[in-house]
Amino acid sequence: MNWEIWGVVAGLITVSGYIPQIIKGYRTKKLEDLSYMLNIFMGFGMIMWLVYGFVITSFSVIFAQVLGVSLNVTLIWMKYYYTNINKNSS
Repeated sequence: MNWEIWGVVAGLITVSGYIPQIIKGYRTKKLEDLSYMLNIFMGFGMIMWLVYGFVITSFSVIFAQVLGVSLNVTLIWMKYYYTNINKNSS
């Protein structure tokens, strides 16, 4: 069994959890209930895993964390953007 493929699939499954939240946020333009702290802590954890992936030269860890950090940053940006847009339109 190729464990790198296993790791890539596991990473895809894990980070895919962000996609429904991103879609819902895009559709509703409301992310007030989303916690900045959760996403900040998750982001730092993923960055630490990313560094670890580079240290051990594991493509699957690097791939999953780059994707995860990207989706996490997208969600944080959406929360910031939509919260400010909704405040200004009120």
